[in-house]
Order: sequence, then C-alpha cells, then structure tokens
Amino acid sequence: ATCYRLGKELSGVEYQQQCFCGNSVAARAEARPMDECQKMACPGNATQSCGDANRILVYNTTCTGERTPLFHGCQAPEARGLPYCDTSRFQEERVEDLVGRMTLEEKVQVIAPQKDLGGTCACHTRGVPRLGLPNWSWLTETNTAVAAACVGPEKCATTFSGPLGMGASFNRSSWRLKGSVLGTETRAFSNLGWHRGNPGDFVTLTGYGPNINILRDPRFGRASELPGEDPLHSGLYAYEMVSGMQERDAAGYPKMLAFLKHFTGYSVETNRGHDNYDVSPHDMWDTYLRQYALAFEAQPMGVMCSYNALNGAPSCANDFILNKVMRGMWKKDALVTTDCGAVSNLRGPPVNAPSDAAAAAMTINNGTDIEMGSTLFNSSLMAAVEQGLTTEAAVSQAVKRALRTHFEGGRFDPENATSWSKIGLEAVNSSLHQQIQYEAALQSFVLLKNGADEGGRVALPITPGQKVAVLGPQGMTTSGLLSDYAGDQQCYGGTTDCWPTIAEAISAANIPGSTTMAKGVNVADQDASGIPAALALAEQAEVVVLVMGNDRTQEHEGIDRKDTALPGLQESFVKQVLAKGKPTVLVLTNGGALAIDNLVSRPEDASYALVEAFNPSVAGPRALAATLLGMENRWGRLPYTMYPHSYVQEQAMTNFDMAKAPGRTYRYYTGTPLFEFGAGLSYTRFSLSCARKGQGYQRFRVECHAQNTGAVDGDLVVLAFHAADGIGKVDHPVPLRALRNFTRVSLQAGEASNSVGFDFTSDDLALINAEGKATLYPGTHHISLRAGGSVQEMSTTFAIQVPETVVV
Repeated sequence: ATCYRLGKELSGVEYQQQCFCGNSVAARAEARPMDECQKMACPGNATQSCGDANRILVYNTTCTGERTPLFHGCQAPEARGLPYCDTSRFQEERVEDLVGRMTLEEKVQVIAPQKDLGGTCACHTRGVPRLGLPNWSWLTETNTAVAAACVGPEKCATTFSGPLGMGASFNRSSWRLKGSVLGTETRAFSNLGWHRGNPGDFVTLTGYGPNINILRDPRFGRASELPGEDPLHSGLYAYEMVSGMQERDAAGYPKMLAFLKHFTGYSVETNRGHDNYDVSPHDMWDTYLRQYALAFEAQPMGVMCSYNALNGAPSCANDFILNKVMRGMWKKDALVTTDCGAVSNLRGPPVNAPSDAAAAAMTINNGTDIEMGSTLFNSSLMAAVEQGLTTEAAVSQAVKRALRTHFEGGRFDPENATSWSKIGLEAVNSSLHQQIQYEAALQSFVLLKNGADEGGRVALPITPGQKVAVLGPQGMTTSGLLSDYAGDQQCYGGTTDCWPTIAEAISAANIPGSTTMAKGVNVADQDASGIPAALALAEQAEVVVLVMGNDRTQEHEGIDRKDTALPGLQESFVKQVLAKGKPTVLVLTNGGALAIDNLVSRPEDASYALVEAFNPSVAGPRALAATLLGMENRWGRLPYTMYPHSYVQEQAMTNFDMAKAPGRTYRYYTGTPLFEFGAGLSYTRFSLSCARKGQGYQRFRVECHAQNTGAVDGDLVVLAFHAADGIGKVDHPVPLRALRNFTRVSLQAGEASNSVGFDFTSDDLALINAEGKATLYPGTHHISLRAGGSVQEMSTTFAIQVPETVVV
C-alpha cells in the first residue's frame, strides 16, 4: 500500500523485512522460479515467504477499496459500533469507554513494549484486537530531524543544523519554523505508513524532542543535542518548536504529538541510570525546571523522564517533578514516557527496588505512564497489582493519559476529519523546507574574533578569487558535522555523501579563485604523517581556513568528555599553520565548548578570525562558505560560555550546585571566560540608542532604535539582561546577570529600525529564593541591553528601584 501511495508500480520484499518500491526491475536482475523464494519464511511471519539476501519477491502494486491508515483506530468492524468511536461524544467519555472495556492484561500491553512487535526501545505497544484497537509505535526522535529512513532520492527528512547552532540564532521565528517542518514531515511519514532506519519501527504521530536539558557542563556527552546554557533561552526555544510541531488545523487537530526530553536535571553520562544528585530548591527552580515551565506554555503532550535521580528520587519515579510540578502546575494530563531501560534501572542504585514488581509499581505510582526499553511492566506490573504494590486504577490512569493524546491527534476519528491527513510525500524535504533549513544554517554561526594585521586588513570576509587552503579534519567530513540524534538517514541509502564537506563548499563558492584542501591531522589520534603536505598547501595559499573540532567519536550519548581541549594533534597543527604568517580563519565545529586558550590570539603579524560553527549538518557547509566569503552576514551569538581549560580541574562534573565556585554558566561563573554567553560580532557596524518608557518597576518598556551604520547588510541580535546587584545580602545565590529577553532584526546597510523594544514587568526583576519561590527584593536592579557589531559590543543599562519585598 505504501508503494501504491508513492506512485510506484512494483513492490518488493526481501529477507530480514526489507521492503522496496520502484517502477522497473534492473536489467541485470535474473528471474528465478517462485518456489525458490516460497521456501524461505519471513522472520516476522513464518506463514509468509520472503527472498533471502540475494533474492527479492517482486509484485505488481494494485490497491482497491478504502485505504486503512497505519495504526489508525475505529477502522475495524469490532470497533465501529462502540461508543469510543462515536465522534458525537465528548473526548473524555470516549477515553473512559475504551479503557473501561479493557482487562488489566490488555491495559498493561497498551503501555508496555512488546518484544514480538519490535525493538523495546522503539516501544511497540500492543493494541486490543477484540476492541478494534491497533498496535502503536511510540518512539520517533524529533530533535534535529524526523528520525526516518529516506523514501527515495531527495526524499529524506529535512535535517537542521545542530541545536546549539539553532540556539545561536536567537531567532524565535526560525525555531517555530523548524518545529513546523518537523510536524509536517512527521505527519507525512505517518500518512505514508513509513518507517525509521529500522524498517520495523514505524513513524507515527508521537515525536520525542526537543531536548532542553541545560548545558550545565561543557564535558556533557550530549551537549550537541541542546540549544544552550540559559533556562529562558532554552525554554523559549522549546516553546516555539512545540508550537510549530503541534500547529492546529481548522478543526483543532495538532500536526503531531510532541514530547520534551529529558525531564529533568540530566547532564552526566557516566553511571547514568544509577546516578543521584543533590539539588537545592533554589537550583531546582532557577535552573532545572524553568525551561520546562516555559515550554509547557505551548502545551506539549508530555515528557520523556530522564535517567538520573534528584535528591534520591529517580526522575521516572519522582512524584515531585512528575505529579506535583508538571501535572499540578503545568498540564494535569501530561503523559510521561521513560527513557530506554529506566524502569529496570530502579533495581539498582540509588533506590535498589527489591523486585521487578516493586520497580514497576514505583514508576506507575510516582507518575510514569509508558515504559520504554525494559519490559518490567509486561513481566511484573500485573503481579504488582496482585501484591498490592499498586492498583489497577493507577494502571488505568496511565492508559487513559496515553490514549488521550491519540484522541487529541485524531487517531480515533475519520481520517479526513483533519486536513493534516492530506500531507504526502511532496512535503518531505520540499523546496520550502530546504529554504527554511538553509536560512536557519545562515544564522547558526558565531563570529568570535576578526582580528586585523598591522595594515588594518581583517581576516573576514575572504575575498573570492584568492588562493585558499582549507585544512583540518572537520573540513573533510560530512558525518563528522552531525549532532547526536540528527535523524536516522540524511541521504538515500543511509550514507552522508549527498551534501558537500566544508572544504568542497568553500571551493564551490571561491570563484574564480583556487582552493586546495587537506586534512593534516585526524580528530583524535597522534598520526602526524599528513602535516607536511598540509603545511605546504598553507605556504602556497593567500588565505588559510582551518576547520577543527570534535565529532561524535569524542562526545555522544553514553560518553562524556574528560577534557575540553582540542583532541589529538589539532592544537599543535593549528600553531604550525599560524606560524606561516598567512591570514587565517579558525573554524570550530563541535558540540560542547572547546577550550582554545592558546589559540584565542596569534603572535604573528597577520589577520586572524575565530568562528564557532557548532554542528553545521547538511545545509551548514554551503551556508558557512557563503558567510566566510562575504556573500552573507547573518551571524548569531554564543549560546554558552567558553571556559578556559583550567575549568575542568576547578569544577567537578557531578556538582549540580550552580553557584559553587567558580560557578556554572554565565549566570554564576566568576572566572574570566575565553568568550562569554552572548558574544558575537558582525561584518558591519551598528548603533543602538535606548530609552526607558515608564518610571515604575511593575511595568515598563525599554525602546531602542538600531541602525546599520556600516557598508553591508547584516543581522543585529539584542539581548536584555537583569542584574540584582544592588539588593544587599540574601540567603541564596544571586545570578551575576540573567537573560530576560532578546530579539533579532535584519538591517540593510544604512537602514534604521523603527523600534527594537522590550516590555518588562516586576516578574523580570524577581529572583528565585532559597525555598524555590520567585521573590522581588527591594533595592537597585539593572536592566542592560547588549548588542554586537564589527568591533565591540554595545551596552546600555537602566537602574530600576524596587521599594519592597514581594513573593511573586
């Protein structure tokens, strides 16, 4: 049926559940007798036959009658007469009817992964055939792309720049558009009955992402999955993404069902699943919950709970964060899914559940609804009910929350009730989606330094037509430019060769010049054999672009970095290139921040630029080349602190106290960073003049007029910070400054903006006190606005007087 929907005349089935669609058979193919294939049973269904690794059964594709959407409910004869399929009834009445007809065993199978249906981490749950309820496949990752296999050439999921690059844009519109693209493509793959990289894992409407854990420590292995280190910034990123993902049609149906990751405090890979961290009420509400509170204003369907424990309670069995906070304050029916294997982890530290039944009960009783990865619900949840460790009512509540999201998405209504059912293959990687992807990539880079030589000539932009040498391991790779969880496939066939490397993209843009390229060194080993040839290219070049950094061999799920320096021989190689005295641009591609203490400046009299490119992904190389060669000027701002190398010795990875010396993130770090949160320059110059409107502290506005006073068009990012630096002594940590708002505006050369304004209330002046309550303290507060130009940062500060203490 999928091949038919794709307009393909032929469909093929090969051993190991591989399916193919096409319009013709290759000329080199040899026809064999049917009985050769009919002797070979399919792994998933022994009553059916498949070819083996060298044979494929080919069928003419013809479909008649009405199409039955994959996993769609109320289609089977057993269901059509039941009240839960009656669309004239209230949704809650339908949910109650469906769940009320289930036995306890059936309820458990609806919220527990079934091994016989597929991988348990993908979480294939069983339906109830006697009620006409189909199975469901829960896990589709949606952090950077929809995790799906390519349908065909040029029909792969749109993969965005890594989340850190997206965060660097400080562009709410771009974040919402990204969410909209993911929602559209999720619905398209679901409508097609399509699958992930593993053909048995189908794409449905439930998508997990964005991941908005705070980038608390640069060594965190999953840093590349996150938008940054600031809670407000990350929360607004998620708010916009979820709003786009769950855009409603005229009938009120969301495009997809979005879930946030990983709730909460998850930022250590070592010993994950058995790690426990003491977190004060101040830090809990100031750092680890705030971004989720903001995100829930967009009403995501729920969360994936994290592996770690907070104050002794594992996140997936944590009544405080799941029930009291999330459901009690943000969304009463939010659905909670475990991370893979989190239920079985409870058998070990820190809680050491005495039995599988106790572990299953602990999660259900404390707020988790769906198990992923482990299978303790299947094996032991019924026993837990029988032993009195939990109740059937608790199980029923979890099932209701799970199915309620499906009712909201339209699973149990006629397919044509939602206009989203018409989204098809044409939407996948469409020209519109590619343009959104490219625009996002253009705004994902940060110009950290653009130093001039003695003659005043800066390193960037590079004038096209010169002799350019692109050197370094990250300039020669495509796969090394991807963030963790970048999707299942970016190119048809599962390769990463359908987009250019950074070196290739620069070569294509450097017309009519010449571009040479060499790796020089590898990312992490001690192989110096390529250095002489690379240095020879540097000697011959007029400009050198060095592309260095980390890839997923150094930081990824399961592995934290032990060091933040450039690995292997990279730093030594950079110094040798700089010694050639050529104008040089150092581009960094990485997730977690790199400590480049010895590379921030150069002793040679030559221009030198530093660019942070994060994980530029598929569209990034072209966008970066256009930016380096001056065709674009859309720079972003740094979404995290770049610490000196000494930081890894000064701060324990497992310390979750944000203010403990020397402090974490720009809000509490008291040292001198290499580059601070919000740093970033441009090719053009801007002026910014601001005035405060209104004299009270409860509600006021700061209105600015920005002008591009330079010779080229450019984007200006303005960040608004609060500092409570005149309130006297209090009994809890006080941020040095904290982001309160931001905006981005594009200005042509010489153009002035009508207005860049920020509205503030007393809430923006509040701090989180020792008990975790937002509190407004008397004294002097400051609101500062910061923006970057070609030379240095501009800043304007206003003093605000607060007369009395108020608990907000």
